[in-house]
Amino acid sequence: MSIIQDMAEEIFIQESDFPPTLLLGMEGCFGLLFGLPFYFTFASHFGESPQETWVQITSSTFNICYMIALTCLFTITGIFNIAATNVTSSMTRNVWKNFRTVLVWGLGLIIYYVTGNVELGEEWRIPNSFFVLFGFLVMLCGAYLYYRNDDDLPDWFVKVKVYFGCGRIRGYFIS
Repeated sequence: MSIIQDMAEEIFIQESDFPPTLLLGMEGCFGLLFGLPFYFTFASHFGESPQETWVQITSSTFNICYMIALTCLFTITGIFNIAATNVTSSMTRNVWKNFRTVLVWGLGLIIYYVTGNVELGEEWRIPNSFFVLFGFLVMLCGAYLYYRNDDDLPDWFVKVKVYFGCGRIRGYFIS
């Protein structure tokens, strides 16, 4: 579903010259207008009381500040994501979003071993962590090869890129 949204954003921004931040604001309003009725309609069916949630949020200054900070963080992240789509493409944006996972995983490992607290971070588990590391390396190599200049690549690899519709021949884009 996220890919469909990203592709629609790219079409709106790049094909119709739509302002990216206006699109982000419209998505936020759309989500709020449709999300709130769903929440108030179905929350009680899943064991959550909207009134108790509101009381819990407003019960401490920390919770209020946390909610405001989280909203600002999501807004800033959204602005950077939509700006990346405006400059490049939705595919590039999604590739770089996946690299954030590498950062979170790496920080989790560092936190686990620096603090020594078993409740924080993530320990290195054999063989699972090797599989995760291998997956990230494959993704990194794929991104490197995709964005690398075709003049520096072997001819066979350029032909493969062109065959799959994501390469260039002598400076002309194939799509």
